Amino acid sequence: MRSILICLILSCIVSCESSTVYIKYNSLNIGWLKDSVQNFSFQNQDKLILANSYMMLRVNEKYRYNNIFVIITVNNSSGIISRDTIEYKVADNYGKFIGSKMINIHELSLPHKKGVQLMPKENYLINVEHAMRNASEIAGVKRLEGVLDVGYKFETAK
Repeated sequence: MRSILICLILSCIVSCESSTVYIKYNSLNIGWLKDSVQNFSFQNQDKLILANSYMMLRVNEKYRYNNIFVIITVNNSSGIISRDTIEYKVADNYGKFIGSKMINIHELSLPHKKGVQLMPKENYLINVEHAMRNASEIAGVKRLEGVLDVGYKFETAK
């Protein structure tokens, strides 16, 4: 009976273990400026990893949109692996932010790529820029108020 209990406790500890391979945030003091590309660099270590990637976003109540358009470019030493323009929903139809909330900050983990092969000893550079525009305007939004942090994360695929 005791050995079964020990096995259950150990399996809970192992299953709760984080599968994050890389995570980094860039803090934005005055919102996200149109010409401010967020850069993230990551070097995979010794082994091939199958990973899922996510754009991470922290916003407060000053963020006035229910979505965000971003351009995410992933490079390695061979060149561009992918360049995607993506629309993410960040709030429901009533303006309630999705994701977790800590006091007045909402943290969103927005999926980017599934099943990415991270090669051993390879350097990766990820660039994230916003591509937001107001309705019926051609020029992009110069500053996205309410965006506090932009991040990028790789975690092992399950």
